[in-house]
Amino acid sequence: MSPLISKRYYLILILFSFGFFVVGIRFVYLGTHRDAFLHFIETSRQRLKVLPASRGKIIDRNGICLAGQKKIYDVGVDLTQIQESDKTFLPQLSYLLQIPIETLEKIWVKSSCRWKKLQKDVSENVYHKVNALNIKGVYGNEKLHRAYLHTPSLSYVVGCVNKDGIPFCGIEKMMQFYLSGQNGYLAYEIDGKNKELIQHRKDHVEPINGYTIELTIDHRIQQIAEQVVLDNVKKFKPQSIQVLISHPQSGEVLALVNWPFFDSNHYNKYPVDTLTNKAITNIYEPGSIFKAITVSAALDCDAVKPEDRFDCGKHKAIYNGKELPLPQDWRTFNQIMDVSEILSHSSNRGTVQIAFRLGAENLYRYAYKFGFGQSTTSGFSGETNGILHPVKNWDHLTITRMPIGHSIACSIFQMHYAMGVIANGGTLFYPQFIRRIYDANGEIVRSFMPQKRRTVIKETTSKIVRNMLLLTAQSKAFIPHYYVTGKTGTSQKIINGHYSHQQHVASFSGFFPNQNPQISITITVDSPVVSGTGYGSVVAAPIFKEIAENIITYMGIPPLPKVL
Repeated sequence: MSPLISKRYYLILILFSFGFFVVGIRFVYLGTHRDAFLHFIETSRQRLKVLPASRGKIIDRNGICLAGQKKIYDVGVDLTQIQESDKTFLPQLSYLLQIPIETLEKIWVKSSCRWKKLQKDVSENVYHKVNALNIKGVYGNEKLHRAYLHTPSLSYVVGCVNKDGIPFCGIEKMMQFYLSGQNGYLAYEIDGKNKELIQHRKDHVEPINGYTIELTIDHRIQQIAEQVVLDNVKKFKPQSIQVLISHPQSGEVLALVNWPFFDSNHYNKYPVDTLTNKAITNIYEPGSIFKAITVSAALDCDAVKPEDRFDCGKHKAIYNGKELPLPQDWRTFNQIMDVSEILSHSSNRGTVQIAFRLGAENLYRYAYKFGFGQSTTSGFSGETNGILHPVKNWDHLTITRMPIGHSIACSIFQMHYAMGVIANGGTLFYPQFIRRIYDANGEIVRSFMPQKRRTVIKETTSKIVRNMLLLTAQSKAFIPHYYVTGKTGTSQKIINGHYSHQQHVASFSGFFPNQNPQISITITVDSPVVSGTGYGSVVAAPIFKEIAENIITYMGIPPLPKVL
């Protein structure tokens, strides 16, 4: 054997020996780390897929869907799968996805790209039409989208969720625990081609969908009020209008209109302050509507009797041994009037003299019992307490201002439910928005009953005041044969710390029929543009009448033959 061959032989032998040595070391290493490698192999093949729960529906009292889930799709194309022959379908695909044909033609080039998004948030109906084209490589990823089917004015009640499914206002936020449901999951293994190995499926937990929330809201009454509001926005060009409608015997809210509106489906297109529910956050001086509270309190504690008479032409009166100026009336009253006439004519001077008999402590006590100075606990976040100063903080003129609805401030909810006390026989109710909660099978999970806060006045007192507030044919809120009870209010807005002589809040709160009220309506109109003063009798009362007449037709409320 030549020396050259011998050297090659030994070199090959050394290389083979070294190779076997390395392989041996590797086998030893794999043996000692067997468990770790097995764990890595197993976990790399494991997948966990979250199965999202469908958010519960929100329906009105008649079963009309106000909010629900709908399927939408992000449609894209796998450019590794496209075929030249499918280009003939591009014009149809362009039309369905609303994409310029030129854009599609530029995209339609075979490459290694496994996903090129074509269009997001495609409706289920359109997606089915896309699928029907049978274009290879075109497919969609399904996702659930919250859809709001109600009228825009209900957005403040129903609320909305953001793009991440997190609620931030309305019933959506209030009832998140019941609406959200519970996600499920699917644990499975995949093969080398990323396909699921069904036989190795580990665990499968189905999602539990959210419950259905039934509101006290009547969608038809909401639509009626919304349309009337929109008509009067054009007429008066106000800064805002609020309408609250309820059943006075239970506190159930039938409608809440809060203009300007926002659309829950496109909440992100509105300024943040537009999303605030001003019906529970904003306050105003109730003005003359509060006179009904003052008179009710005085009658209830026997400070006055209905037949008591007062000189409404005098400019000053004695209270606690001091002569105090009486506020100017909206018109001159030089006659002596009894309590009923003072209330029906809305005399400031007469009402304040009644309050002098009642006294500051009793006036404050009854105002608090009626719900002023405290939240109505409607359930919506951000609700105001309003303003009701304790007597120790009153100045010497508060006793002449608060009885006529000044030096006090409230939300429309507080004023509405205070008037409801007079309507229902003396009880203050909590606002009720939820009637029932249903599971996926339609079984009732929970029912909500009307909740009484407290008895405020005697039933006999409420009946007397109801009759005192009975409207005559001269009122713009009068509805023949239905005996409407109500009170107007007009208050000056406070601008830069001073009462404005140009901007007012016009309001009206009333209910019908008088003896057995079924519907209670309160309206506030902020800064209506009118010739002269925007009185509640001129601006808010006609709105009440128009809404009430439409509700009477819708509900089929029969007229009464006579006042009982």
